[in-house]
Amino acid sequence: MDFYLSDSRLLQRIEKKNIIVLNHSSWDDWFTYNTLYRVSYYDDDYNEIILGPVKIGEFNMEERIPRLPEKFTSLDDTFFSVGQDVSYYELLNSKGEVFRDAILEALNDISLKNELFDNAIKERVTKQSLLRSVSLVSVKGEYRRLAQGIVELTPYDFTFYAPKHFKSSINPMVLDFSVKPKSNPPTNIHVIIGRNGVGKTHLFNNMITSLIEERSSKKVGYFESKDDFDIPFANLVSVSFSAFDDSNPIVEKRDKTKSISYSYIGLKKIEKGNIKQPPKSPTVLKNEFVKSIEICRLGAKNERWLNALKTLETDPIFKEAEVSQIAKLGIEEDFTELASNIFKNLSSGHKIVLLTITRLVETVEERSLVLLDEPEGYLHPPLLSAFIRALSDLLKRRNAVAIIGTHSPVVLQEVPKNCIWNLRRHGADAIAERLEMESFGENVGTLTQEVFGLEVTDSGFHRILKDIAERTENFDEAITKFNNQLGLEARAILRNLFYQKNL
Repeated sequence: MDFYLSDSRLLQRIEKKNIIVLNHSSWDDWFTYNTLYRVSYYDDDYNEIILGPVKIGEFNMEERIPRLPEKFTSLDDTFFSVGQDVSYYELLNSKGEVFRDAILEALNDISLKNELFDNAIKERVTKQSLLRSVSLVSVKGEYRRLAQGIVELTPYDFTFYAPKHFKSSINPMVLDFSVKPKSNPPTNIHVIIGRNGVGKTHLFNNMITSLIEERSSKKVGYFESKDDFDIPFANLVSVSFSAFDDSNPIVEKRDKTKSISYSYIGLKKIEKGNIKQPPKSPTVLKNEFVKSIEICRLGAKNERWLNALKTLETDPIFKEAEVSQIAKLGIEEDFTELASNIFKNLSSGHKIVLLTITRLVETVEERSLVLLDEPEGYLHPPLLSAFIRALSDLLKRRNAVAIIGTHSPVVLQEVPKNCIWNLRRHGADAIAERLEMESFGENVGTLTQEVFGLEVTDSGFHRILKDIAERTENFDEAITKFNNQLGLEARAILRNLFYQKNL
């Protein structure tokens, strides 16, 4: 099969039939390389089929653009390539083994050729351009399986060994996590719940540091994978919109051959040196959203983003905003003004969830770990439930996992008990336990009682009911103290208090 560059004069002299055309993009990486191409196939009926985005590099590459020939049947050994989205490999598979192998072989795809892969990852252009949006783990795992026609998702298990506090008298926490593709209920969202101050955010910061920075495992703990991967995750995404978290987001590393990639979604700006930065303004957040859309509108990401938006549209405000119309625009249509206006007119909570799910569609790939710290802080319960479902669906499609730190029983309703760790702290001693009752679809009040126990009955309206019961003689007298303004649950609790009082 013949390959042509889209600006080649040779292409103008032939029929566009049974050929491959490489359309060069103006997109550059770090103002250094222009390696991105859109690959199109023209079939026997002259129909154009867009196969997807591919980046092409050269060994010892000195120019911004690879020096590709105008026409070729196969690139020589000085060139190599890698697809920029899993949809590229999926579409090649759908065309059959012969077609897939012909394209990948001709373009020297590093996910197919092990020796070429080992040599290519040493190149500067690979580190800064070809792997800018694609992780090493994905190329070695998901892409390689698809390049070889193996498309089944694989389960994986991992453990986090928390550090021991120097004042603690017990062994440090050991948290096990397991993801089983196609399980029902889904197991790709795990939850760490506990009261305020129990140490959820601190635990998350340790998890991030253990994966990104080379620190002693005794100080921050460490992850251990139970499969064949040295690094348990392809990339790490941290989501936190808390204005009171003292920790600072870690600087993103461009060289993904040395560590997993890291993305931060939140209010804080990454510090420059030791200069503390103010929180992101609404304009900065809007620009992040628009920039992320530019990526999410391409290939399979567009479908994943559209599916996520449809799930969020169970919330009436989201549905009324018609955010999904952005995903339906043609590739060449200008979306910037529409996206900016939609984002600007949303409430703070809706802006945050829209930015978060869009950035997650952009960054999450196979074997991603997503850490979300207390999402209930900016989402009302119905929108929180919709967000959890949209997140779960995205993670299932990408064979990824999320760990959510929360004190909201609404989140517990969305996951089974074997995906929940209940954190308790007594002084310097931290304990993690599984719930005794099943949580998926359980009543919020029941889950609240299960997790917080006596803390619930000693606070809020429970405390007021106890005080009135102690100062009155019977149920009817207590009711009059509240001017008959008690709900059914409060009345039931009050009856029980008098029953206990009269024993």
